[in-house]
Amino acid sequence: MAFKSLRKSSFMLLLAALCCALPTHAVESKSTFTYTYSGRLDSEEKADAILQAKVKAVETWIATSQPYQERNFSLAKDDITENIDDYLLSSAVVSKDNNKDIKQYRVVVRVDINDTKLLNYLTAVGRAKDGSMDDEDQYITFVFVARELASRTEAKDTASGDFKRAKTLWQATTTSEIDIAVGEVFADANYYVIEAALLEEDTAGQLDVNNFLMDYEQGDDLTPGTKRDAIRGLKSLEDPVQYLAIGTLDVDEHVTDDVTGLYKVPVSVTAKILSVKRRGATMASIGPVQYLGLGPTPIVAKNNALKLAAQEMAAGLIGQLSSKSI
Repeated sequence: MAFKSLRKSSFMLLLAALCCALPTHAVESKSTFTYTYSGRLDSEEKADAILQAKVKAVETWIATSQPYQERNFSLAKDDITENIDDYLLSSAVVSKDNNKDIKQYRVVVRVDINDTKLLNYLTAVGRAKDGSMDDEDQYITFVFVARELASRTEAKDTASGDFKRAKTLWQATTTSEIDIAVGEVFADANYYVIEAALLEEDTAGQLDVNNFLMDYEQGDDLTPGTKRDAIRGLKSLEDPVQYLAIGTLDVDEHVTDDVTGLYKVPVSVTAKILSVKRRGATMASIGPVQYLGLGPTPIVAKNNALKLAAQEMAAGLIGQLSSKSI
């Protein structure tokens, strides 16, 4: 098996922590598997065909939706295959057909993947590979802002009257929903999380959260000056912070969900993790990707959307780091 050489106790402790990072969630995937047999098809072969179809459905979802986890999946495939139902909330055989003329048994399955549990396991696999969990303490800080549209103006060419460009301004804030959700995911992945505001004085103001807010109110990324100063400030610390995570969670207008009657709020996420040691090089990135939150009021729906988006975003970023054994 792929992980017999791992330090099992450390790996299991990390896996247990990661499994608490996010609430249970499910995604659906469908797969077809064709099993070629010889002689007479027996019940064990039929069961194996269904098993392989389940694994293929999971692998297909990883390849299409979580490509940064493909490396970790390949490392853990034997273990996942052996315990496939542990990572599924449900499964069903949609159809099956036995073509006796060419001795092929074709089965179609639909599965509901417990993506939270599976991704946490794959993240633990990536971090455990080659003993990477035993590296020096890893510190991370972050500034993620929630943004709502403040104004949007369109400029036209004075000669032709044709549309030329649009200028979008945002209202940007930090929120406890985002900070708590992201902090929990990073901490459960064995990173030491430091609030960015606590580092402002230690970096002599080079890392300034207000500068982040002002930049994100004007555009979708930090200005070179803000990014450069923040990286320099973090690098100068006596006890260095290795990573800076940044990004935006853009809140759209609420609508009423036709099915539940609840309010529904979309949030679009763009985020990245920068390496302080490597001059701000991007080590992981997410988005833009959209999440939806439901609630009895627009405010509750917005807060739920921000929390969900922050959790999924943070898990995705950590997954990318783990796929590089970071």
